[in-house]
Amino acid sequence: MDQKQTTPLNRRDMLLFAGALAAPGLAPAAAAFDPQTQDPWMDDPEKSFINYVRLMGDTSGRLSPQWWRGAYMGVFEDRHPEVLFHLESCEMKRCIRVSDHEYEFQLRLFTMFRDPVSNEILHGKQWPNPITGKDVVVEPNISGADKIVKLIDGEILDIVPAQETEMRVNLWWSAQGPYMMCHTYRERPEDREIPLKDFLTLFGDRAAAADFSAPRLETRFNTTFIAPFQRFMATPTALGHSVWHASGHKAESVATLPGDYRRELARYRPELSEWIGND
Repeated sequence: MDQKQTTPLNRRDMLLFAGALAAPGLAPAAAAFDPQTQDPWMDDPEKSFINYVRLMGDTSGRLSPQWWRGAYMGVFEDRHPEVLFHLESCEMKRCIRVSDHEYEFQLRLFTMFRDPVSNEILHGKQWPNPITGKDVVVEPNISGADKIVKLIDGEILDIVPAQETEMRVNLWWSAQGPYMMCHTYRERPEDREIPLKDFLTLFGDRAAAADFSAPRLETRFNTTFIAPFQRFMATPTALGHSVWHASGHKAESVATLPGDYRRELARYRPELSEWIGND
């Protein structure tokens, strides 16, 4: 019987592989217009900008919850990647129009960590870290930011004033049958913590994207985020890094999210109840 040989991906290979997937074709001028795979608005910087905003949020100012589930993996030099947790999360966004070419985004994120076998919520519980061999207490991932997304000279910039960061947003639009797709990543500053990179593909209705009357576009998406391990893991970067991979959709409201997620959100982020409001 023939035996198939496999070569494990180490950390360097994983980063190069992810970058290679994201890089081709992200510059709009890299490919000629093809009516089978593109629509006219995709070559218009202003329409491309507003559709990116409509996918990411809601231009009416209404709360837009991006709900997702996935896996939290460890990537190491000396062994195969390993699923450490199941993820369950929502990035809640308010999008406030400043001008035709500028929007303020208020982002609030809460991520749950579950046992990948039992699916038990692990917050506040001891967890044996397989990387260091030490027990740690699991904490949910809590973050937030207020940022500006603007169109300048045909380029989209993602600006976080509090962190003094400015990132170029790379977009690659395409269409297939009744669907349109937006592949995107941000160019993070060189002085940021390493490794740190996020890749996102959003799917939406092709006809809806060509109609600019609605304040938001419904979407499903896949996302991959490469980052150092969570702080509660107390794991040095030299021992590896994490890869978050998840799929999700834009939910109608926070009230439509699963009950156990909303209970954990209320427990750890009670200050968001007023900010979320009736949404």
